[in-house]
Amino acid sequence: MSHCGLRAMRALTAVFGVLIVLKETEAWGYKNGILHNSIWLEQAAGVYHRESRKGRYQLTYKEAKAVCNFEGGTLATFDQLEAARQIGFHVCAAGWLDKGRVGYPIVKAGSNCGFGKVGIIDYGYRLNKSERWDVYCYNPVAKECGGVHTDPEKVLVSPGYPDEYQDEQICYWHIRVRFGHRIRLHFLDFDIEEDTDCLSDHLEIYDSYDDVSGFVGRYCGDQLPDDFISTGNVMTLKFLSDSSVTAGGFKLQYISVNSSQLFDLLADSFS
Repeated sequence: MSHCGLRAMRALTAVFGVLIVLKETEAWGYKNGILHNSIWLEQAAGVYHRESRKGRYQLTYKEAKAVCNFEGGTLATFDQLEAARQIGFHVCAAGWLDKGRVGYPIVKAGSNCGFGKVGIIDYGYRLNKSERWDVYCYNPVAKECGGVHTDPEKVLVSPGYPDEYQDEQICYWHIRVRFGHRIRLHFLDFDIEEDTDCLSDHLEIYDSYDDVSGFVGRYCGDQLPDDFISTGNVMTLKFLSDSSVTAGGFKLQYISVNSSQLFDLLADSFS
């Protein structure tokens, strides 16, 4: 082959490669300058939000460090929190970070959280370490309670499953799939302490980036919840257990579905 022919073939191969990348990029999509795929997942999956067992904004800096250490983690750094935010980690709650910094990650601007801004809402380094906030921990190795998930299909379980979950657990699972897709939740096993209005142990589903808006329902008992399909490409699950009585926990599967699959699912539900 001539040098001209070889150069032409290389150029064609390069163009073909670029088209593949562009197609993949388009499939995931840019929004607010963020490419929503799993490029940062390995680094960011270990970042998770915790609040006190007493409720929101109850942890001093010392107590926040103890919460992370108890689970084998450390306080997340600003960069680790930003890496998680870049793949869709969005929590409307300020928390302690490494070295006494406080902030929270915002992916989608809103009037009720983040002052209408996108990024890490940074409260800076706090001089008063007795202030009370939530906390962001980092543990990339053995995180079994919550996390950021961008896989198109995955099985999620309560902490310790198939054994009983422990008392005083607070877990957040943030799910994000491709733009244009939705998330279908399908429960495989469910056994959470039952009480009136599920005020003790419970699992909550939010059709949104966080647990502030998009509330779908709170579930307990041993009846399998119905399947749920999100209205967009994000969803949040929150599991909480109190200081007494445990149960078998839950196992569920989420699946990313496109428009044609969604049409088939809806058709089956009405057949």
